Amino acid sequence: MKHSLFFRFFVIRFSLLRFGLPIFSVLIFTFASTSVQACTKEDPTCVQVRVNNVKNQPLANMVVYLEPLANQAVPQQNKTVEISQHSKSFIPYISVSQKSAKVNFVNKDDITHHIYSADSENKFSFKIRSGETDSSAHFNHAAEIAMGCNIHDWMSGYLLVVNTPYFAKTDLQGVASFTLNELGKYRVVVWHPQMRAKNNRMIIEKKLSNTEITTFTLQKAMDDIPVQKSDDFDFISDY
Repeated sequence: MKHSLFFRFFVIRFSLLRFGLPIFSVLIFTFASTSVQACTKEDPTCVQVRVNNVKNQPLANMVVYLEPLANQAVPQQNKTVEISQHSKSFIPYISVSQKSAKVNFVNKDDITHHIYSADSENKFSFKIRSGETDSSAHFNHAAEIAMGCNIHDWMSGYLLVVNTPYFAKTDLQGVASFTLNELGKYRVVVWHPQMRAKNNRMIIEKKLSNTEITTFTLQKAMDDIPVQKSDDFDFISDY
């Protein structure tokens, strides 16, 4: 059944204001003694994290980040994060940035977008015309930032801002790899906005090494990622 534009507008605005599902799950953590090619004895500070779904199959595009717990040095990443608006969608759906890093919003469509977030500490709102780049939004607080477009209300995406430079998304094998400045105890976090767990996260604190893979297995299936496409006549396509 198709919903009215007003109804979909209300639903998306509500979802953008919530930052976690009220669903709790028991998490399974296993620690394998084997490692894969990216981590070798010649690479002593490389560590890996694997994420599996409820059927024990690898999950790709899950965000993994490591927070030092033993006074390890935490460098600041200088990499610029690019969030594109393309085909009236956020590309990628999930972006990750260390706080204070530069974030560019790049409109690759031939129409105007009005990008916004209602996050209290990282809120922003601006219009971005075709072919423009906007880097005026500054993200100095760790948060998961839900984003939308005031013109195309079906558009949705997330920017996860973290306090650490050690973040990655899992590959097709469900593995995220990190080369650390120092080994030691870390808080290992797996996050995805569609994860059915407390605050959309799985967390464990552990002393990491390159001789074992830390594996997380979900206890519940993931929610569906929303489709970034209007199912009604797009009368604002030429805005």
